[in-house]
Amino acid sequence: MLVVISFMIYAVATPALTNRFDDGNLPTKIVEVANPQSRLPATKILLPDWNRISLSQLPGIGQSGAIDGSPYSQALGYDLSRTWNVGMTPDQYLKLGDISEAFQAEEFSLQAIALRAWPETTGDFESIDLNKIPLSEFPLIGEQTLSHLAEVVPELAQTSVKDITPVAKLLQSQGIAASNLTLAQVLTQYEVGQRKLEEIDLSQFPITAIPNVDAVQIKELSNWMNSFVKNIPGLGAVPLALMPNPITKIGNLVMRIDAVYGRAENRRNRTISGSDVQGFSVPCTQRDCAYLELDDLENAGRGERSLLEGKQWISGKYQEVEGGWGILKAVNNGREPTGRLPFGKAFKVVVMEPDETTDTVDTALFLRFCAWQMGCTPYFIGPIPFFSYKVNALMFVGNLDSQSQSSSQTTSIPTGAKTQVSSNSAENATATNQMNPCNFTSPHGSMSSQSGDEINLRSLGNAIAKIESAGSGDDKAIGVYTCADQGLNCGRALGRYQLMSYNPYAVELIVAKPGGQEFLSRVEQGYKPTEAELFQFLPTADQEQAFLADMADKIQVTQAEIDPTTGEHFTGERLIERVAQKHFGGNYSLIDGGGSDAFGRLSLKDYGKTALASYRHSHDHSQTLTCVPSGQRFAFN
Repeated sequence: MLVVISFMIYAVATPALTNRFDDGNLPTKIVEVANPQSRLPATKILLPDWNRISLSQLPGIGQSGAIDGSPYSQALGYDLSRTWNVGMTPDQYLKLGDISEAFQAEEFSLQAIALRAWPETTGDFESIDLNKIPLSEFPLIGEQTLSHLAEVVPELAQTSVKDITPVAKLLQSQGIAASNLTLAQVLTQYEVGQRKLEEIDLSQFPITAIPNVDAVQIKELSNWMNSFVKNIPGLGAVPLALMPNPITKIGNLVMRIDAVYGRAENRRNRTISGSDVQGFSVPCTQRDCAYLELDDLENAGRGERSLLEGKQWISGKYQEVEGGWGILKAVNNGREPTGRLPFGKAFKVVVMEPDETTDTVDTALFLRFCAWQMGCTPYFIGPIPFFSYKVNALMFVGNLDSQSQSSSQTTSIPTGAKTQVSSNSAENATATNQMNPCNFTSPHGSMSSQSGDEINLRSLGNAIAKIESAGSGDDKAIGVYTCADQGLNCGRALGRYQLMSYNPYAVELIVAKPGGQEFLSRVEQGYKPTEAELFQFLPTADQEQAFLADMADKIQVTQAEIDPTTGEHFTGERLIERVAQKHFGGNYSLIDGGGSDAFGRLSLKDYGKTALASYRHSHDHSQTLTCVPSGQRFAFN
């Protein structure tokens, strides 16, 4: 980017964009995955960073629901009845008994939790100070009898009552003055063993007021299965990769999304979706077989690729399968969305709405309730927004070998769901329209009635990327540290289009992520981010989003400006040249100027002409992202 020409970056208000990226934007990391099915080298793919994702930090659930657990309570030993509302995070409606099989969180003590929790406010690991948390925020301890506490808390029975202030307060409420006695002596001399701490106000005591209670495993406390995750201090903030039974990826298979198909499809038999009951190749033999068509990675050799080519992941929004086991199998009529378990049994990953008009697809997570050794419900609690993909994106599908064989020849069953524009798509369109003055529409038909010049943004993007990052990392490229505007804006050029780290559209996307503002502050001071950090805070999809919004904005403004070489408004190829110059030198750079960047490669004028030449060469009318400035029409197909 140009550094010798002074220019101004102006503020852009994009509240819709911020909301969109606040809702369900999960921390990610780059993982190298070896593909045993091919001779290709390890593939780099973006996966959830489970070291930074906890139950309280997962997106809110997208649909309200309830379960009547009364028929199962006696057998399970806790109350399965539950109600959850849209927007609630899993820590608010999951109990410890529900997640015992998946995470074994009951193995934790408060001490262990405090050392693993991830505070949302700092974004860094630090020990939770139990001295600052009142006992009232740990209601499970209030449910324990004095006899049970003396039994399970190390050395508590031999501790003087005066040093266990909540117990002393409880005894005082019963008219017992026993400050000089140990708890064991009190339990011997007085009939108070069945008294519980919840009989007094626990908000005035910190958790540490009961010595060594933080060392007790949760499973040693009575009725632990009935406690909500949110009622165990710090547990909701423990990263899922740090649970006693940690979440992790299962297998190594990565596939490419070749195409997406809507619910008009039927009779699909080469599937890799299903359930852990029916297997993961359940066919869709009736109607509403919306699906993703997946392919092996390219250049693996025809013989190897043929085994995986054309595999189908059926949408769980439109098809359901058999799920659940044990006494809980009957919940939700024994049905769950078809999908896969690439990250183990804690969550089921489900394809939701394959959108043929935008070549995109949303996925979601679904949960289940499991009572240890008693059974599990089907995966029916969801959807929790997960990743969104475009055609040609890489998708982690997990261990195909162990999951591909179906144990049943039965088919999936249509859910009867109706096609609708997803909330993510609607928010995306709203955000994009607010990010720039162009609108999204079809480039065919309506375009012919518009006056003005059509600029294919895909071709323009390819032309600029060829100059900026080709041969230097493409979407992983990181530029040198530089300052502009007399030192007011400092940072680095990032990604395929070398967007400056202070570009307002890039900033909006970065700061919406946990730790994003701190990341930008470090880059502003000269820090060179790693490849993993770049993909964490400005992944490829965000680079595209920011670039397209920035280009549309520049086109809209530039086409209203006067070209000094013609005395007319910028149009046609001169519009392309000037927009490219602005990308290189800033919105207020000198038209056809001779200034260059820190490397002295190209002048402003040369940059515009080079971009135009590349645009001419790469322009493909089959590409469909087009901006028509004078008509304010913008199109994705």
